[in-house]
Amino acid sequence: MSTITQSSPANVTTEADQSAPAHAMEAQPDLFAATEPLLTVLSFGGGQDSTALLELYINDPAFRKRYAPRDFMVVMSDTGDEFPETYAHVEKMRERCASHGIEFNFLTADQGWHQGDWTSLLNFFQAKNTIGSKAFPKTCTDRLKLQPIYRFLENWLSKKYGVQCHHKKGIREFAMMHGKIQVMIGIAKGEERRVADPAKNPNRWYRDSIHNIYPLIDLGMDRAACQAYIANQGLPVPIPSNCRSCPWLSLEELEYLRRFHAEHLDVWVGLEAAKLEKHRDKELVLVPTATGTKTVNKNYGVFGTMPLPVKIREAKEKFADWSDERVREYRMSHGHCVATAY
Repeated sequence: MSTITQSSPANVTTEADQSAPAHAMEAQPDLFAATEPLLTVLSFGGGQDSTALLELYINDPAFRKRYAPRDFMVVMSDTGDEFPETYAHVEKMRERCASHGIEFNFLTADQGWHQGDWTSLLNFFQAKNTIGSKAFPKTCTDRLKLQPIYRFLENWLSKKYGVQCHHKKGIREFAMMHGKIQVMIGIAKGEERRVADPAKNPNRWYRDSIHNIYPLIDLGMDRAACQAYIANQGLPVPIPSNCRSCPWLSLEELEYLRRFHAEHLDVWVGLEAAKLEKHRDKELVLVPTATGTKTVNKNYGVFGTMPLPVKIREAKEKFADWSDERVREYRMSHGHCVATAY
């Protein structure tokens, strides 16, 4: 296997869902080819679940045979808003992969796989004078994680396997010649609600070419089991991975930010304040009802109509008797604050 790469995009195009190329459609399957998948990609999130998967791959031959018997690669897309502890852990895992001959691709905004204003979560907020809110649709996972990964993947496939790189045609071409690409996802037992229905993915290229697998669910490993497995390998257990500016974090996690990352909290509060000021005209909106009209505040911040500073004070008061150690322990033991399905 090759070592760590930092690739840059080539011939990257739009997300349009095109039909498979003629030469791929004409490709005939090899009746004598192995039935096991040629390529497995670990979608690394930088947290406990995906770290457990990587360690299982490194240490357990039976796991490799069952879930990644042939080519294997690790990829992570940077949101630009991870905790410093997560970035430090990612660097350690890159080094660990290099020592085991495993390719680890960490996609940062400067490489070009992120597009438009979505170079980072905070950049999007600043560029659009907006804020992530519980009242808005969840788009950040798709824009900052999934789309950059699949832009990169097609380019990577073209270099490694010789397929084309154009409108996801290369991904479909690879799947037609070699079988679907297995994408290994770190969702633990107990989080089954986060497993997406592949038939509902709107992109045909994805439905035709990608097969998601969830080994932790298969193996019955919940978050505690993942933590124990990592520790048993003699490695420090990382904090769960999620963006610092996530509107779906709990009050406990907000208190963690207030105590240990106050400088970021100040930035987040400032971004929300700018958004609220820009849209003051939406604070008194007349909405028709069955009995007439009523006035509604539609100027939403992080937590809807309750400003972020109010929630920060609520968290501070609620957990005033918690020690720093207890706050840290809570942060370590709780998983992804967004139940995003993928």
